[in-house]
Order: sequence, then structure tokens, then C-alpha cells
Amino acid sequence: MERILPLEKGEIVLGEEKITIRDKAKKEKFRRIASSSMWTIYGILSILRYMKTGDEFLLWTGSVIGLAHLAVLIYSLFRTTKGEIGLHEIGEAVFKERNGNKFLDLKLKGGAKRRISKVDPVSDELREFFKEKKIEVQ
Repeated sequence: MERILPLEKGEIVLGEEKITIRDKAKKEKFRRIASSSMWTIYGILSILRYMKTGDEFLLWTGSVIGLAHLAVLIYSLFRTTKGEIGLHEIGEAVFKERNGNKFLDLKLKGGAKRRISKVDPVSDELREFFKEKKIEVQ
């Protein structure tokens, strides 16, 4: 029996063998990667301008901006946007809250993470589902 849980922007379909997630994760990941890539390039160009002009402000701002966004870019590449996840693939379900927004991180056995945003209205039902399927919940 499948249960459909509505999210703020999408839905989750809980099945016997898999979870189907319909949200805008692909668009968000593309946006994050594109933005981080542009800021990393800006940081590199700023450092290159420092080498030409000798202005230390360009060196420090370019280094901080470039390295910070390079870290975000690398972190983003380890996230997945899979729409269908088998229950046997899920290692752990971690519920988190930041700035009043609740979200769910599904840690997959392959090492990737799948984030589901804004799960506040259905978080209790999701916790019960994972406990029922004997998946570790935090």
C-alpha cells in the first residue's frame, strides 16, 4: 500500500520497497553548482588580478571567496537527486532543523546523501515509517 505525503513543494510516495520523491532537487542542485562555479572562477580571477596589480585586497578576497565556494561545489557533488530510492539503499534518516526549516537527509549506503526540504508537516509520519521499516532515525 502506498501513502502519499504532501510537502510544501512536492510530495513523497512511501511504498513497500521504495520511496519516490517528487520535488525540485535537480533544479536546486544545478543552481547551487552554477553559482558556486561562478564564484570560484571570480576568486581565481581576483587572485590573478592581484598578481598583475599587487593589490592585497584582491588576494585576500579572492582567496576567501574562491576557497569557500570551491568547498560548497565539492560538497554539492556528493549529493544525489534520485527520485526513486529503494529502502535497502537507505542507511540512515537524519531529521534536521535550521532557521525554522525542517529537512530530511537520507544517507545512502553508497555514501551519497539525498536531502528533502521542508518536511515539517509530515515529519512525524516519516519518522514512524522509517522506524517501522527498521531504518535508523536521528
